[in-house]
Amino acid sequence: MKSVNFPEVTNKIAEHQEEFQTVHVQRQEEDGSVNMCFEFTQDELDQISETGKIWYKQVIGNGKMNPMRLAAFKNEIIE
Repeated sequence: MKSVNFPEVTNKIAEHQEEFQTVHVQRQEEDGSVNMCFEFTQDELDQISETGKIWYKQVIGNGKMNPMRLAAFKNEIIE
C-alpha cells in the first residue's frame, strides 16, 4: 500500500526521511483532522477480495484513542 498524492493535499509527512514513505495529507483546521488516500497493490486487492477485510494500526502512545474513519469513497471523507 502506498500514499496517493491528490489535489487537496496540504502537507507531506516524512517527506525527506529515507526510512519512511512520504504520506500525503490534507489538513483540515476546522476539526483538527487529516485526510489521506492510499492505493493497494494487486496482491493486497486480491487478499481484500478474498477476505473482505483490511487491518488498521494506530500508535497512540498509551494515550486516548481518537476517532478514525476508513472509506472507499472520497466524498465520505472530503466533503
